[in-house]
Amino acid sequence: MRPLTEQSCTEAAEDPRVTKSRARVLASAVEILRDEGLAGLTIEAVAARSGVAKTTIYRQFTDRDELHFAALQSVVCSPELPFTDDVVSDVVTYCCGLNRILREGPAGSVLASAIDGAERSESLAALTHEFGAQRRFGLTSRLRAAQKAGELAADADLDMLISQLVGPLFMRRFISRQSASASFVGRHVTALLTPLVCSTRASHASHGRNARSRSPR
Repeated sequence: MRPLTEQSCTEAAEDPRVTKSRARVLASAVEILRDEGLAGLTIEAVAARSGVAKTTIYRQFTDRDELHFAALQSVVCSPELPFTDDVVSDVVTYCCGLNRILREGPAGSVLASAIDGAERSESLAALTHEFGAQRRFGLTSRLRAAQKAGELAADADLDMLISQLVGPLFMRRFISRQSASASFVGRHVTALLTPLVCSTRASHASHGRNARSRSPR
């Protein structure tokens, strides 16, 4: 599979015709995945819906997996991740943003189709794995910084912690089909992280939050 290289993206950006046709192709692929799922995504179906010739689509994407992955990239962004002196609040913001991405707009449907496709395609599985790793990088960096600053327990297993933080959001969205409000996400993150926050930093952060809440508006 041909990777989506920086050079190819730059070349596409320099040619408005390529940019426009690529956008139509990706929008059509997203619509098909949302409406019909993985089974409906074929190059022929995308060509018919987008009005872009199959030959043009194959010049932009090697195969269906590459098109599928590009469609995923086009709708799934990285959640906001603040970097303040309160790691719990920062991670709550991140996880609430991730929860919204999974539940609002086409991102959830396209991601579900990628998870399904990864079970049947080694190339899509590899791309999806890399996609997830890129999205976890920011959260890993934030938690590692909290450890370095003495805010989070130095012996906390970050790989396991991140799985514990985001796993239930995916489970409730794709498996159990349960709701997950911002309140639920906040309680979930707080329950996981609070025992790992070092007591002196936790006391300081709590004092700061209480002072801000008492300050005149």
